[in-house]
Amino acid sequence: MINFKLQYKKDENYEKYLFSEDLKFIRQMLVLSLVLYSAFGLVDRWLDVDNLYIFTIIRFYIVAPFNIIIYLLSYHKSFFKLHQYLLTALYGVAGIGIVLMLTITPNVFSYYGGLFLIFGYGYFLLRLKWQFVTIGSIVILFVYFTLAFIHLSDHLNDVLVYSIFYITFIIIAISGSYTFSRYRFERYLQETHLKGDNVVLEKQIYKNLKDIENSNYITIYSLAKLAESRDKFTGNHIDRVGSLCLKLAKQIHKSVYIKNKCDKEEFVKSIELASTLHDIGKIGIPENIVMKPAKYTKEEFEIMKEHCMLGSTTLREIQNKYSKNSFINMGIDICESHHENWDGSGYPRKLKDRDIPFSARIVSVVDVYDALISERPYKKAWTVEASVKEIISLSGIKFDSDIVDAFLYCIDFNN
Repeated sequence: MINFKLQYKKDENYEKYLFSEDLKFIRQMLVLSLVLYSAFGLVDRWLDVDNLYIFTIIRFYIVAPFNIIIYLLSYHKSFFKLHQYLLTALYGVAGIGIVLMLTITPNVFSYYGGLFLIFGYGYFLLRLKWQFVTIGSIVILFVYFTLAFIHLSDHLNDVLVYSIFYITFIIIAISGSYTFSRYRFERYLQETHLKGDNVVLEKQIYKNLKDIENSNYITIYSLAKLAESRDKFTGNHIDRVGSLCLKLAKQIHKSVYIKNKCDKEEFVKSIELASTLHDIGKIGIPENIVMKPAKYTKEEFEIMKEHCMLGSTTLREIQNKYSKNSFINMGIDICESHHENWDGSGYPRKLKDRDIPFSARIVSVVDVYDALISERPYKKAWTVEASVKEIISLSGIKFDSDIVDAFLYCIDFNN
């Protein structure tokens, strides 16, 4: 069993929990009490009670304005710390108002019943803590007994009878309010405990997802490395391409992503790994062509061009089982289209402009740049300056000019 004594400790989180649950209800009850308390003014007129002007002052010049002020204060941030005190004061003023009416007109039964309504309202509707409402009730009863013995000497029997009912009702109300408070506190602790369990569960789920993601990363990266291992001349080409593609993707302005109907944040998460798959289709190219230390003949080049479709076909087989894997989905676009040209002169499908997947357009720039600055058996490495000039000269012809513009900011001319 949860120790309810914890409730008496100043637990600010628990207080905020209660306040957030009660605030809307408190406002509703303030409106309801204003309407009902004022409506009883009509009963006074109907009964044609004596001293009606005094009752009007109590109802409409004291209780009603106090009620309205508290309602307005409920929208101020200070209400969180003050609401129990303000509501207890309202409860006490309303109760003492009824006591005054009862003292002035003891023969009107509705005022005796009205005091019962006030007690019930304080204990069960106004969301007062049982300690506060009990103190308020004691004050109301004290005023009642004091005024009764002073002004109601002819009605002491009625006072005693009703006092028994009032005291009994208050005892029952204290018990009910206390039990309700205890229930709410235990529910709070249970919810807090469950939330704690959920946090642990969410952390475990997150860890499992990260493990799966890392496993996917390792598998895909290993596949790309396997393809690269067949070409001894490219060095760490896929690592350099992946790193520069990520840098370029981050550099590209968000407006360019919007123009290409891509979400930048999601895109950046996938591009580094997906770009390493661009040459995976070379696994299916004959070794004598992949490993040739010289330029290709026309026939050999036609065979080499098949690596685009071979790579995308291979990845589509994986996609059938893992359709929601963003790395694979982007990798397919890159494999198939990273040799397409902006003007439509590329291969394998002669796509042009924005028909070429955005990811493939990025890899196209980086792939060519890395090839230019890298040494091959059939050529020397170009300088960074010469390579950049070549990229610029092909902007709007082979490459998307938006990507080239961003690419220029990614190059370290000192390295």
